Amino acid sequence: MIILSYYLGSVPVFMTAFGVVLIHELFHLFAAVLVGAGVKSIVILPFGMTLRLSGDVIKNPKKEIIIACAGPAANVLMLICSQFATESEQVLLFQVVNWSLLLLNLLPVAPLDGGRILRAMVIKNSGLMGAAHILRKISRVFISVVVILGAFVAVITRGNPSLMIIGAFLIFSAIEEKKTSELLVMHSLIGEKEMFKNKNLIPTKNLCIAFDTPAKAVIRKLNFSTFYIVYILDKNRKIIKTATESDFIRAVKSKGFSVKSGDI
Repeated sequence: MIILSYYLGSVPVFMTAFGVVLIHELFHLFAAVLVGAGVKSIVILPFGMTLRLSGDVIKNPKKEIIIACAGPAANVLMLICSQFATESEQVLLFQVVNWSLLLLNLLPVAPLDGGRILRAMVIKNSGLMGAAHILRKISRVFISVVVILGAFVAVITRGNPSLMIIGAFLIFSAIEEKKTSELLVMHSLIGEKEMFKNKNLIPTKNLCIAFDTPAKAVIRKLNFSTFYIVYILDKNRKIIKTATESDFIRAVKSKGFSVKSGDI
């Protein structure tokens, strides 16, 4: 990337962007350490650095919001500091890169910071899978807008591909997110018994569902702070059996998401 930027005459742009992204990700790292979240690895990429956090972070929406907000907060802090610098082309470039990264990361698209914040905000009422489903729908809308704007910018500037590249990156990220989200959810929920180790009393909610409802619909309602008791009803709305969320998790693990609630 450095060699390419040298031949394109854009070394200052590359180094500025790399530095800003590095600081952005370091703030995520500091926030993760501050709230006690597990950092699995730090990956150095040609365009900066990214963190791989443990899946346990999504169990605590407050922690995820704090970690996700830390990156944009770094960009805001850098923009404030730049106001005290002498005006120059380098300072202007620094500000443009910060604004670009800030606005991009606040888009409610997975796996950007804005998407992580949105997921954490709705996870309590919608459940883990439900929040992921909502985020995917919203992501499609914003990705479509970015791609359309990218095509428009490429036409009026006669070839500037910046937004198109960002759109392609977001499409790729959304596909990967969809592939991994259900597996991550199931992996996390299978260990739901962990919450009993440190708690003797756990908030409980009841769900009433028809016997032909896919178990996946119930799984989407689950979260880590509540234990669910599920009443399965027949066509006359009479209770034919009672199950716990653990029964649904085991059934989905062995039979797949398409298993009907009446077959639990």
